[in-house]
Amino acid sequence: MNYEKIIVELLARIQSLEEKVDMLMNDKSIESTPATHEEIVKNVVKVRTKDIREYIEAQRVDAKNRGEEFIILRASDLHRINRLRNGMPMVCNAMRQCMRENDEILHQTPSGYSSSLEIKYFL
Repeated sequence: MNYEKIIVELLARIQSLEEKVDMLMNDKSIESTPATHEEIVKNVVKVRTKDIREYIEAQRVDAKNRGEEFIILRASDLHRINRLRNGMPMVCNAMRQCMRENDEILHQTPSGYSSSLEIKYFL
């Protein structure tokens, strides 16, 4: 069997499917009302760092609208909410990328990619 040819064909099919999914997701977002983060996580094949950053920013806005001065987010909670498997580095990176000048890391491990990473985001 020519495994290389089979692999190349499979990769081409995957790429084609990814393009179709992107087109469908764009059509859906144009036609319908904005989806909640939970709907995106449920329907998206793969959660990206961008999706996690958007979720964190939405949490900040919601907390600010409630009159809170800050929110504390924990990596394990974001990992669970996004239904990830082995996505802790992505979650931790997104959390750090959302930090502003006043925000504080309350807890982290030497690796920096632990589920116990906690950040206090000031609003």
